[in-house]
Amino acid sequence: LGTRVRKLVGSTLLIVALSFYALAAAYVATTFIPNHWLVELGYYLFAGVAWAIPVKPILTWMQTGSVSSADR
Repeated sequence: LGTRVRKLVGSTLLIVALSFYALAAAYVATTFIPNHWLVELGYYLFAGVAWAIPVKPILTWMQTGSVSSADR
């Protein structure tokens, strides 16, 4: 795939994936996390950073065309 197509597909995939992630994170917070400000703060700090781990392969693919950056 060309760079423009990869970026279009990757951007669309990111929007969909992050939307599901945000909904899942909110569901977990309202269902399982105790109603205490310190626990909620810790959870939202974790959830606010954790999305970057599964997104990294998508971003790498968008830039290089392969999932692993070691293939360069």
